[in-house]
Amino acid sequence: RIAHGTLVGGLISAALARVPGLVIYLSQDLEFHNPVRIDDRISAECEVVEDLGNDQYRLRTQVMNGDDTAIDGEAVILVDQDPGE
Repeated sequence: RIAHGTLVGGLISAALARVPGLVIYLSQDLEFHNPVRIDDRISAECEVVEDLGNDQYRLRTQVMNGDDTAIDGEAVILVDQDPGE
């Protein structure tokens, strides 16, 4: 049995929750390379690769399953000021 790819991709959203401010997804593209099995330990990595202006950023995103890439892709996010400020 394997985990659904979109469920695994949701880990990227969890990683972006650590970004200061309010993160709004504008787009996300994913490529699924390897399956993730039910008991696998996975991690998400996000890296800003381009400042698009107007508080928008292009990110490189990956979900790793050990040394194997499970998901590779990119996202565009808008980082708004923290509503609590």
